[in-house]
Amino acid sequence: FFLSRQLSLLLFLIGTTITPVFTFSTTMTPTKIALVTGSTDGIGLTTAKALASSGYRVIVHGRDPDRVTKACANVRAAGGSFACAIPALADISTLPGCKSLAETVTTVCLAQSSHLDLLVHNAGVFVERKETVPWDNDASHTLERTFAVNVAAPFAITSLLLPVLIAGSRIIIVSSISQASAINYWEDLQFQKRPYSKYQSYAESKLFDAMLCMEIAERLKVLSITVNCLDPGTVNTKMLLAGWGACGIHVDKALDVAWVSTSSHLEGKSGLYFVGRKATKASWSAYDLNERKKLWEILCPLVSPVSKLWESIM
Repeated sequence: FFLSRQLSLLLFLIGTTITPVFTFSTTMTPTKIALVTGSTDGIGLTTAKALASSGYRVIVHGRDPDRVTKACANVRAAGGSFACAIPALADISTLPGCKSLAETVTTVCLAQSSHLDLLVHNAGVFVERKETVPWDNDASHTLERTFAVNVAAPFAITSLLLPVLIAGSRIIIVSSISQASAINYWEDLQFQKRPYSKYQSYAESKLFDAMLCMEIAERLKVLSITVNCLDPGTVNTKMLLAGWGACGIHVDKALDVAWVSTSSHLEGKSGLYFVGRKATKASWSAYDLNERKKLWEILCPLVSPVSKLWESIM
C-alpha cells in the first residue's frame, strides 16, 4: 500500500508518466534489483559486476552511451546473463538528469512488479577548477559541480526513489576518509566568495555524504530501510590518479562497496560508517543534529516539491 500510494504521489509531484521502455521475459527467474550510480568504470563498475555475479539485476548508470554499453557488456559477462544489466543514461549533475534516472529505475521496478532492493550512490567527481552547473530548468540557479554530483544528486535520487524502496532495501553512500572534519563556511558552500580549492570542495562533499547517510538512516528507520556509508578504500581510480597519484589498489580489487551492499552481517544495521570493512566513526558533524539540519534545509528546496515525500514518513 505504501509503495503504490507513494508512487502515485511521486508521479504527481514530478509531473511525469512512466511508460515502460523495455520488457522482461515472464520465464525469467526474478532477481533483486540494484542501481549503482557512476558504474561505467572504476569502483562503480567493479561493484556492478560483483552484484551481477551475486544474482542482482543491475541498473548500470553513466552519461556516455558508448561507455554505458561497454559497461553493461562487462556486467553481463560477470553475471552470466544478458538480463543482469540494464543501461541508464543520465547526467545527475542536474535535477532533470536525476529525475530521468529515477524514471528509468521506476520503470524497471514496475516492469517486474518489484521494488528497488539496493541503491548505491557511487558517482562522484573531483573537479580541478571551479565549475558551475544549472541545477534545474532555471539557468540562474547554479551549483558548484562537486556539490551537485556528490551531494545534491544522492539526496535528489533517494527522494525520487522513495516510492520503490521497501522494508529490507539498502542504501549505500560512498563517502571517504578524505572527508572534512567540519563545515566552516555554511554561508558559502558554492565557493562564490572564498577561493576555490579542489581538495576542500571534495572533502566537504564527502563529509556531507556522511551527514546525509546518518540523517536518512534516522528518517527511514521507521520503514526498516537501512542506510550506511563507507570509505571505498584507496583505489587507483581516475579520481585518485588525478588528485593524489597512483597510491592504491587496482580497481578490480575494490570490493568494499559490494561487501557493505550485500553482507548478511549488516542486515538490519543502519547509520554506520565503514573503513576497511570495519565500523568506525565519521567526522563529528555527521552525528550533530544541528549540523545535519542545516544540510537538510539546504537540500530540500533543491528537489521541491518531491522533498515533501519525507514529511509523509516522519
